[in-house]
Amino acid sequence: MRSASRWTAVVATAALVLALGAGAALAQGTEITFWVMPNAADVIHVPWLDQKVEEFYRETGIRVRYEIIGWDQAWSRISTALITGEGVDVFQAGTTWNPQFAATGAVAEIDIDKFGGADAFMEANLISTTYKGKYYGVPWFAETRALFYNKDMFAAAGVEPPQTYAELVQVGKRITEVFGEGSAIAIAGTNAWDLIHNWAIILWAYGGDLVDAQARRATFNGPAGVQAMEYYVDLVRLGLASRATAEYNQPQADAAFINGNVAMAFMGPWNIADIEVENPSLNYGVVEPPAGPVGRAAFSGGSNLVILGASPNKAAAEEWIKFLLRHDNLVSYTRDLSKMLPAKVDAFNDPYYESGVWQVFRRGLSYATAYPPLGVWGDIENAIVAEFRNILTAYVEGNLERQGGVQAFLDRAAQRVNEALARER
Repeated sequence: MRSASRWTAVVATAALVLALGAGAALAQGTEITFWVMPNAADVIHVPWLDQKVEEFYRETGIRVRYEIIGWDQAWSRISTALITGEGVDVFQAGTTWNPQFAATGAVAEIDIDKFGGADAFMEANLISTTYKGKYYGVPWFAETRALFYNKDMFAAAGVEPPQTYAELVQVGKRITEVFGEGSAIAIAGTNAWDLIHNWAIILWAYGGDLVDAQARRATFNGPAGVQAMEYYVDLVRLGLASRATAEYNQPQADAAFINGNVAMAFMGPWNIADIEVENPSLNYGVVEPPAGPVGRAAFSGGSNLVILGASPNKAAAEEWIKFLLRHDNLVSYTRDLSKMLPAKVDAFNDPYYESGVWQVFRRGLSYATAYPPLGVWGDIENAIVAEFRNILTAYVEGNLERQGGVQAFLDRAAQRVNEALARER
């Protein structure tokens, strides 16, 4: 037995030496390029990145050269890198972008077990890293939206936060009786690039979906989709939202609430930082999205970390991703910088996320839905958003019904989506 033990010790020592040698070989002279979006103000983002890059170098000997790239340039820059196979080793990608990049065949397939396994991540965010059953990214941070409400306006109107979409209308009517037309809620409109996010949560709560389970045809133009879209238009039609909101972008809708002009808005955790800066005296609360006929629904977004398929430094890139996902680093990045939510399940064990408002977002994220991971998702989203905008425009101009009503617009969007899904197959 002693002989066997000595042999086991020899093998273990040899394995350790080999591992250290491999690590040294990996680290020696290795430099990777990391592209990250402006997830926080440069005044705090840059020092954090500088500190972590230095810590990572001391631990691994791997140099990280990072570049902060604006969202307006990111798609073009990443697309060029995918074509040329140069310029970056690991990059941040929005959850809806990840499958589209994977469909090009130019990003690296990921062994999710190297990063803690599938169960380590919030389910919807993990889905966003997949394409045709394989992983092509690692979830980093998440976002979902909840209903913010003005406590003072609610108290003056004698109402409580709505728990269902039907209650939201009832509450909204009472608020407008007290504060005037358009004072109940601010919504995103025709100038919002993320318009679909605001309608999808109602669609899901009404029992509808964007496409069928096999992603072969559009389903959002069915009865549930029509009801959900009519509900959205009704927010303006009933005077709960002002007619001006039909042309808002999301920041304008957010500002209407933050400035205290309306009583409700669907916003994200990052808006808490906006409130702290722009109107710290605002007396507000946050509740989960209201329930529809089939229950509550929420949208899951955020960002993943993706490795360029042609990168000669994939192993080093993996180590950098592991470093960013380390508990303290992930919590620090989401808590102190991005004001997003961590995409790892165990990060929510941090006491910071035990407070009331963060528990609301955590619960929402637990049942949130990700968009289907399709290479043609961009075409699908563009088709839906285009007709959504047309619906709002037609309503404001007073000819929605003359143009066939909501159903006609959704049917046109569905036709374009079906054409895109045919290309996916």
